[in-house]
Amino acid sequence: VVEFTDEAGPAGESLTQTPLELLAEKNARFDVLPPEHQRLLREQFLVDRLSVQLVREKVRRAKARVAAYESAAQPVDVMVLTDRDDRRETHILMRGVWNKKGPGVTPGTPQAVSPWSVDAPRDRLGLALWLVDPANPLTARVTVNRYWQMFFGAALVRTPEDFGAQGEPPTHPQLLDWLAVEFMDSGWNVKHILKRIVTSATYRQKSDVSAQMLERDPDNRLLTRAGRFRLPSWMIRDAALRASGLLAARPGGPPVYPHQPSGAWLAGTMGRFRYEASVGSDLYRRSLYTFWRRSVAPTGLFDSATRLVCQVRTVRTNTPLHALTLMNDVTYVEAARVLAGWVLTAHSQAADRIDEVFERVLSRKASVDERTALLQQLASAQKFYGENLEQAERLSTVGEAPVDSGAPADELAAWTMVATTVFNLDEAISHE
Repeated sequence: VVEFTDEAGPAGESLTQTPLELLAEKNARFDVLPPEHQRLLREQFLVDRLSVQLVREKVRRAKARVAAYESAAQPVDVMVLTDRDDRRETHILMRGVWNKKGPGVTPGTPQAVSPWSVDAPRDRLGLALWLVDPANPLTARVTVNRYWQMFFGAALVRTPEDFGAQGEPPTHPQLLDWLAVEFMDSGWNVKHILKRIVTSATYRQKSDVSAQMLERDPDNRLLTRAGRFRLPSWMIRDAALRASGLLAARPGGPPVYPHQPSGAWLAGTMGRFRYEASVGSDLYRRSLYTFWRRSVAPTGLFDSATRLVCQVRTVRTNTPLHALTLMNDVTYVEAARVLAGWVLTAHSQAADRIDEVFERVLSRKASVDERTALLQQLASAQKFYGENLEQAERLSTVGEAPVDSGAPADELAAWTMVATTVFNLDEAISHE
């Protein structure tokens, strides 16, 4: 027997009579029905209303986030290692065979790097002291090398994952040594060493390069110009949220779930994990707090490590997927929409609005040519969305941030396209 019903919700999944069938069977007014029948009919009435279900879904997700924060605030049991009272004997295994033991060994460090301090205990505390011992240059050299890579796109040692004999020698060994000593002498002060790098004449150079210099030094190993490279995807996202005013800067808390395409993780998780976007300000937390599975990275973080192995060198690629993400992902479109609504409220002249967008995104005003080009784009977008109000409504309601600019939907949509263009300028996504 096949039965059909147009009743939404649990009614279509039940083998018993649906609420409307019960009402038809009783053939009575609602107020004389038994309380249980009244409850079922009320619930069926609400299930059939899409607006009610959307609100219920938001409430359910909000309650789930509250439960996650309450769970994160609970005490957490942490495993603590202790040393054995009787130290286990450890031997060199002959040819790697577990039961063919060679000479015994004791805790120590590579003599070629730095000998173990005589006064340090032969345990994990001694190893920690050895790592930051002024006589051991390795820790400081590795650290400042990665800081240099963060600012210049390439490290002084071009193989930051390998400082051994198989890695590349530093391009500027004396500079690397000086930075390492400066870092240790400052008391391992990260802010101090970063300030020394970014205020140096080397970092403050322009990234312009002549054809002759590009041929002579294509990889900028001589540091004759500033590094030019695309910013990490997490930094681009955080910058877009910051420029729009959406960024939630509060620290700590459980992981969050930003917007990403529906079903993006189905294949990677074999359908065992259902990704649900967060609600409220959790959507706009820094990318640092984004939920990440080891086997599947967030879709908005392109060029990210797989996290199956440690990866300290960023591998940058250039595919259309990056542009599609920056121009169509809900997070970026919503940021552009909110920024457009803000400038519509703050200024009345189109030129002032464009300058405001440039200052918030690029920290400068638009040039005459840029302003002219964007005014032409604005006029084209105004004409299009004026003739396609339904698409304007859809664009002006992307995301969950409220629309409070008071501007018509077609005007807000047109300025959203202007803001999106600025967000996607090479200057906005590149370090140069």
